[in-house]
Amino acid sequence: MLLSKSAYARHMGVSRQTDYGWIARGEIVISGDKVDVEASQAKQNSAGAGEHQTEMTWAQAAAWVWKHDGGKVLPADINAGQRIEAAAAELGFDVQHEPDEQLLILFRPDEETHSFYGKDRAAGALRFLRSELAYVATIHPDTLDDWNKTALMSLCLLDGEKL
Repeated sequence: MLLSKSAYARHMGVSRQTDYGWIARGEIVISGDKVDVEASQAKQNSAGAGEHQTEMTWAQAAAWVWKHDGGKVLPADINAGQRIEAAAAELGFDVQHEPDEQLLILFRPDEETHSFYGKDRAAGALRFLRSELAYVATIHPDTLDDWNKTALMSLCLLDGEKL
């Protein structure tokens, strides 16, 4: 079944911005200008087994992020928006970008919303996400979870980056 990108977002119960993030990260299959629902589901099922393969406690995940801060640059195939989307998804947030308004919104549907404005909105969002990781690691340090190393790397500070 082929659906438009907007229809696929509705089908999955997510925002169009989340849908576009999945497309940018290659997580769904595009055929022409439509989303191939069956192929996307098969891809997610096959990737799902290995995608979150690192089991750590929240405290260990936070320590891993702090340990890997600095010393790297953002890969050429990932932009700042995709970095925030990967980091946010790992911590259970959806992302909405409003570039015309210089606005970035992190949200958990029916729970909480955090808005970041201006040219430093990505840095503000990353600062918040790192704080969220530290907060949960403090409250639930021994709770085990499955972690995606790529998404955890998105939470790490880049070489020379300061928040």
